[in-house]
Amino acid sequence: MERKKGVVEICYQVVLIIYKKMHLWKIPVPGRDRVKTDLSRLYPGENQEERITEYYVRKLTMSLMIFFVGILLILFVVLGKSEGNSIKNGWMKRADSGSGSKDYVIIGKVEDGSQYSFALTVQPRKYRQEELQKLFDAFREELPGLICGGNESLDCVREDLQLQEEYDDYPFTVTWKSDCMDVISPEGKVYPQEQDSTVRLKAELAYDEYQWETETSVTVKNQNDAIDKSEKAVLEKMLENAQASDPEQEAFMLPESIDGKKISWRQRNLTELQLLLGTLVTIAAVFFFKDRDIHELVEKKKQEEKRKYPEILQKITLYLEAGLTVRAAVNKIAEDYEQKRKKGAKEQAAYEELLIAVREIRMGVSEGAAYEKFGKRTGVREYIRLSTFLTQNVKKGSTMLLQQLHEEAKEAEEMRMRNARKLCEEASTKLLLPMIMLLLVVMILIMFPAFSNVGV
Repeated sequence: MERKKGVVEICYQVVLIIYKKMHLWKIPVPGRDRVKTDLSRLYPGENQEERITEYYVRKLTMSLMIFFVGILLILFVVLGKSEGNSIKNGWMKRADSGSGSKDYVIIGKVEDGSQYSFALTVQPRKYRQEELQKLFDAFREELPGLICGGNESLDCVREDLQLQEEYDDYPFTVTWKSDCMDVISPEGKVYPQEQDSTVRLKAELAYDEYQWETETSVTVKNQNDAIDKSEKAVLEKMLENAQASDPEQEAFMLPESIDGKKISWRQRNLTELQLLLGTLVTIAAVFFFKDRDIHELVEKKKQEEKRKYPEILQKITLYLEAGLTVRAAVNKIAEDYEQKRKKGAKEQAAYEELLIAVREIRMGVSEGAAYEKFGKRTGVREYIRLSTFLTQNVKKGSTMLLQQLHEEAKEAEEMRMRNARKLCEEASTKLLLPMIMLLLVVMILIMFPAFSNVGV
């Protein structure tokens, strides 16, 4: 039975067809030349056209999947907004009592085609008198817990009280008064006294035209522009009047017309646009940062090859001094590496390139051409210079090869030492911040007990 294709595989096939069409139509792809060069260095010896096609198809497939996810999110948001739209049949729904005001951007379209956008702050539905009385009774019962703060109770107060103007779950504005401000200020600041002091706190609660008062006893323990007549301004005033007309209702009627012209209202939602922009930015980031990641891998490979250069150079020199030819020396180095790889040793980029050169010679490529391609594949100046020495020796039979390699080995060793010093300096810089943080921790651990003992 044929296996069902997944969504990702279907997208991959679709993108593959599109990419091939783009290639046939010779549509330019940004950064393709650089990517092609980087891939040829990362995957030497492979079919580069197949490799670059697979790279771009995978990258475009990922971008397409992100686009689909972004579209789905936008659809969910649109459906959610349509279900919870605050405007229905010309009525603007208020928030529930006790919740804060909400900001909307609404658009009014006049019958003659004029369209105006308004930033409207909708106040919540106001409480009825019987609801306010119940809330006041609840506030009075919970008052000790609301203002206690970090104290055990109001009968044992040593820390500042939470005397606030507003409290969560209550719509009142609270004004505090203290009968002894030297002990407790109206802001809740507690001033230690030589003796226990009892203070009466009065809370005056206000909500629109309604007012209440309650008291509690607290024991502090001792301690040692010009008017705008434009149509938009008139509509803005009409919106204010509509909202203030009946504040106790759950919704209020938006203006139906202005100067005999009908108005239709809808709510503007910026979330969909933001999601779309975010999706496009993510796709662009994936598309271009993927190229940067490939280039960073190439640079990392170059650094690894540079570190192995003195080692390879010393081996070639050693085998040549032992009487081997250049080809035999290179074969010996490549074969030793291949045997180690079969036993599970780690892959090393420089030796892999040398192994490719040996295999090319075995397949009939001329020795000089193989060495020359070896240097170009690495893209590293040192290996290009080495390949030049080897190529000249093959073509002209240079008698100065050993001397050149000795000088090159000496320079490579100096370069290795310079790189080692550079890495040490970079490591010291990177360790500076952790060392400072560790020093601060040690200082805190040492000084905290000392200050605690003296009462600071």
